[in-house]
Amino acid sequence: MTKGFRAVSADEVLAGFVPGRRARIKARAAEIIGEELALSDLRKSKRVTQEEVAERQGGRQVYVSRLERRADMKVSTLREYVKAIGGQLQLVVTFPEGRAVKLKEIGKRTARATSTRRKTST
Repeated sequence: MTKGFRAVSADEVLAGFVPGRRARIKARAAEIIGEELALSDLRKSKRVTQEEVAERQGGRQVYVSRLERRADMKVSTLREYVKAIGGQLQLVVTFPEGRAVKLKEIGKRTARATSTRRKTST
């Protein structure tokens, strides 16, 4: 039989490190948390213009401009935008106890959803 394992908190793990290493870990964590960008900043960091995004999405620059200013949008729209600037959208749910879960298939069109959409539009 296997032994049961107990959950270990991040504080317990960090307590086992020397102070210098703890400081580096905390500094890197703060850096990662600080990596929040607006859509336009993200696009600019990849050196892609609104015109290029529009061309890749088959739309117009004005629509990309509007999208970048929106506070709310469909996940599928965000996924297409991120793809147009060369990235891949991943959604992660974090819980207070520190557990993180990556969601899959969110915002992707399934074959069923596509066929249903075609039937209702004809």
